[in-house]
Amino acid sequence: MEVFFTTVVRSAPQNKGGQLVRLDWTTKKVLGTVSMVPRDPTVIDRNPRGNARGGRGIVRLNELLIAGTYHSLLVFDQELNSKGRITNNLLVGVHELCIRDGVLWVASTAIDGAIGVDQQGRILSSWWPREVPKLQKHLALEPMKIDKDADNRLKWLHEKVANAPNHTHLNALAFLGGQLHALLNRFGIVFNTASESILLEDSSITGCHNLLFLGEKMLINDSRGKQLMVYTHRGKPIRVIDLMRYPEIAKINNDVSNKDPKKRALWLRGLSIVEENVVLIGFSPATIAEINIETGKLLDLFQYSKDVAVCVHGLLAWK
Repeated sequence: MEVFFTTVVRSAPQNKGGQLVRLDWTTKKVLGTVSMVPRDPTVIDRNPRGNARGGRGIVRLNELLIAGTYHSLLVFDQELNSKGRITNNLLVGVHELCIRDGVLWVASTAIDGAIGVDQQGRILSSWWPREVPKLQKHLALEPMKIDKDADNRLKWLHEKVANAPNHTHLNALAFLGGQLHALLNRFGIVFNTASESILLEDSSITGCHNLLFLGEKMLINDSRGKQLMVYTHRGKPIRVIDLMRYPEIAKINNDVSNKDPKKRALWLRGLSIVEENVVLIGFSPATIAEINIETGKLLDLFQYSKDVAVCVHGLLAWK
């Protein structure tokens, strides 16, 4: 099995803000890397935490790999040879990606939009949580003031959208039963966009990342809690997998804390299915854990960097 993952490097210069990495999971040998820099238009990011730096979510489309940057999706073959780029005026603050029936769905987090595009970047569909009456009423939301026909790719870079009263921070998308579901990070909500219903509302996981359906289970990374949340596909809690329970991972966390108590490790980003009940989980400093979510056993571990500023973002198991 090969594993592909993207990184974000906090406080780095824009041209050194992250990579796409190809890894042989059995040998833990890095087979190749590509710098992930948003270009055309060029991004000047003054936010030290990251914002527009590095790589974002990853999906596989047949024998192609598609990895996000701030405003574009970069296309590669398995050997990381470039095969093109996908972008449009509504790819802004790209986070996670998913794919269904050849349509690439992109979480455009900066503008609270789910954007469905084809391989040429043409917009085929879109969904906007702040325009859904049920969510407007439930969360006291108002529509975003945005010109959807304009080029928005750089417009929101220096806006504090994440702190805006109506911002949902939509950052992940996944399909269940052919229906698109969206993760609203700010509220800990998973919303069924087809039935316009709330599948899950859990305020304890605000700040969460990644959304996967695995059989009849739903998986979400509780980034702040340093744990993987496992629910039924109907939103009922099943179990919590606390990454600090594993001595190998606790040591990584403690090494960072001992070096600088002000820095925070184990910020969870990245989630990929290996096989039934086995997943890969990414966290900072750039590390990937393979865990059986039924037994709770830590099966394997790979640490790419010991620098807590280097964070995993996108993650994909390629078998």
